[in-house]
Amino acid sequence: MRSFRVLYDEWLTKSPLLTKSLTSAALFGLGDCIAQRLEEDDDSSAADSSEGNEGSMERTVRMMVWGGLLFAPVAHGWYNGLERVVRGTGKLAVVQKIALDQLVFTPPVTLAFFTSTKLMEQRRLDALPLAWEEATNKLVPTLQVNYVVWPLIHVCTFGFVPLRYRILFINCMSLGWSAFLSGMSNKRTETLAATS
Repeated sequence: MRSFRVLYDEWLTKSPLLTKSLTSAALFGLGDCIAQRLEEDDDSSAADSSEGNEGSMERTVRMMVWGGLLFAPVAHGWYNGLERVVRGTGKLAVVQKIALDQLVFTPPVTLAFFTSTKLMEQRRLDALPLAWEEATNKLVPTLQVNYVVWPLIHVCTFGFVPLRYRILFINCMSLGWSAFLSGMSNKRTETLAATS
């Protein structure tokens, strides 16, 4: 029996985007399951996000759609393009990649995450103004946590992980982050304002 790594390499060679999309969908879904489990264990959090818990399977599917159909294709293009713009794995190259990733890529992707998951939850396009308002309200608190977590992870991402494995590595590191994002996505805006 061949190892998972050999199979994954074959899949990456034959269908890189499909492989990254399926991996992202699975790991974002798993991250949401972790978030829901943590919310069940925390009574105050479960009360704050009761509307998100009503359809827990729907919520997980939203995270899987985000990961597989939206995040993975965008991240695939971004990380390939970033490697063409800033080559190498030296200290300066790693710092430049982290800076570009965190300042150029992360804010719009975070807004897209909150907007798209809210639109999927509402299931109507006229909810776009509400989705955008919630996304902008959640952006700063999310980025505050992001800027503590991801630059350290990206030292490994850009310094040691080969390009073809970066989305897999990021997805694995994202299990906790996906749980955090899912929890943030399902928090009411009023709750955020009270805790800020």
